[in-house]
Amino acid sequence: MSIVKRLVILLPGFEHMPVKAHFRRFVREAAKTAPVYDMAGIEASPLDESVIENGVAMGRFSLDTKGKDWSAHTDFVLYGLGDITLFYASRNPFIRLLSGLFSLFDFIITGTFFRFIATSWRYALFFVYPLLLIALILAASIGAGYLIHDIFPHNVLVLAAAFLLTGISLLWFSASKLHLLLLMDDWTFARDMARGKQAEVMRKMEKVVAHAASLISEAPHDTEVIVAAHSLGAICALPIIDEALKRNKSRRYGLLTVGSSLLKVALHPSAALLRRNVANVAQSNTIWIDAQSLTDPMNFYKSDPIRDLDIAKGKSPVLMQVRFRHQLCDETYRAIRHDFFRVHRQFVFGVDKRTSYSWHAILCGPQRFADTAARGGLPCEKTQCSEDSFKIAGPAIT
Repeated sequence: MSIVKRLVILLPGFEHMPVKAHFRRFVREAAKTAPVYDMAGIEASPLDESVIENGVAMGRFSLDTKGKDWSAHTDFVLYGLGDITLFYASRNPFIRLLSGLFSLFDFIITGTFFRFIATSWRYALFFVYPLLLIALILAASIGAGYLIHDIFPHNVLVLAAAFLLTGISLLWFSASKLHLLLLMDDWTFARDMARGKQAEVMRKMEKVVAHAASLISEAPHDTEVIVAAHSLGAICALPIIDEALKRNKSRRYGLLTVGSSLLKVALHPSAALLRRNVANVAQSNTIWIDAQSLTDPMNFYKSDPIRDLDIAKGKSPVLMQVRFRHQLCDETYRAIRHDFFRVHRQFVFGVDKRTSYSWHAILCGPQRFADTAARGGLPCEKTQCSEDSFKIAGPAIT
């Protein structure tokens, strides 16, 4: 019987979610995915929450999975990066909007936006989206002001009130329904990471990197080590692997980035440190899989981080192109395809159909990470369909 032991460092994207919510989602979506990939499993332990230095939450849990002639035990360490990014959401909405605009213009002035166009034109459209949204709000507010002015031509106060009420109403709608302020925070965070701004935020990120690297160095030699990151979590994943390499270069690490926003920061001219992290990882024996999707406007589809960052002598990751339409039933796909944030999160959600990519099957299944990378993805053929659901210990998910 094949037995796999893993340590997985989990790094979520730019979501203001507590560790417990991330844990519950992982377990729920793993349960959905398990029968698709002939897995059954029982959670080995409940979530163990703690707080590392500088106030970042961390959660530990383990999953035992099994199938025909195999079993796997995976220990997960989940870092609450939302504790870091929540700083941005806690500010005054006006400040959030202005700082986001300032950051967007920073990316334009430094030429980073034009590098986005050269690297992935779809991502450039995502960059333009909040600017277009704000332009439409301004246009609608001005239009409302002119309309009121035609009705009350000599009343400046009424005109100003119409302009402000329209603008505030549309901004509220955009923030609550179209994620405008979240996008502004996202771009502000990216700029701060590139330029090393916000000392407290940077210190927390550094503590996560050091803590994760320390745990990796303590893992037994027969344990497979994978750092798995979604979206902006990739900008923390590369420094973790780089730090782990400084402590032990002989060990072969696995790096899984999905829906990665690494280039969002790394293409900024001020992000020299992050580019060094990428270069060090690319020039090591680390196995790197980067999953991308055409459907997701928030990732750099068909990009190659090593090529696009002009890293000499670096080994490119295994690029895995994912079609969510092929993973989901028609009803589910229709329900999510127009919500770009939900589509972006599909990388870490469960699936209805078997394809070469699944977040949970890669991290919990029988294939060793090196084997998955060597064949360019998971095996799509079914072996023995399991009639068992993914069994979860009750107390751990309450």
